[in-house]
Amino acid sequence: MPQTTARDAVQDGPPASARSSAKRALDAAVVNIELTLISIIQGLALGVLAAASVEPLVQLQWQAWPYVLTGLLVVLIFWSRALVHTLSFIGWPLEFGHTFVYFGATLLEAVALSQVAHPERWFALNTLYALAVWGLYAYDTRVVRAHAADFGTADEQALLADILHDQRVNIVFMMPAAVAFQGLAWWLVHAYPRAFIDDGWHLLLIGLTLLFSLNYLVGGVRILRRRQAWIVARHAQELHEA
Repeated sequence: MPQTTARDAVQDGPPASARSSAKRALDAAVVNIELTLISIIQGLALGVLAAASVEPLVQLQWQAWPYVLTGLLVVLIFWSRALVHTLSFIGWPLEFGHTFVYFGATLLEAVALSQVAHPERWFALNTLYALAVWGLYAYDTRVVRAHAADFGTADEQALLADILHDQRVNIVFMMPAAVAFQGLAWWLVHAYPRAFIDDGWHLLLIGLTLLFSLNYLVGGVRILRRRQAWIVARHAQELHEA
């Protein structure tokens, strides 16, 4: 009767149940890393916004208040959308590229938030930030497609379809629109400072940005509500397979 050596055992690898349990544990670890990272970097961005908002709020510089409110919405949007993405499709293996783009986008976000009292700089930097977010959506779409085989059941397929639909909407429409609007707003303020700064027409531009941001934030909340049952079903399936 042939003897099984230690080397043979290593080559055969652990049983499927052990690999499944290990994958589940690694998925949970990656999710925890992502959630911690999101909270830390957006906490830093909120700190920058708070520091930049002290003088406009204390000195009653009311024309900067819409920028402060929009900045708060920007932080909430990044945090909530990143949370939805993490719960929907982030898992093992850890995607360093995705994480690095988070850091780059947050850097631009924080610098933009520091300019609540300077409309021209605000719109210029938010144009760059919107470009970074656009790139993040494109990168995340690659991550989702790479993990498409993990979505096997009907509920998982429904979740995958919803994820890809939202990614397409943002890549094709929402982010290009944001880049175009922020870029146009910067150009108008830069080219016509007397009208848009002295006469206060920049308030129209930031008002439209505020409305867009509020609508986008509400959209993210609706996405999480729509996906809740699918996300629970996916995790239940993983526990069953383990």
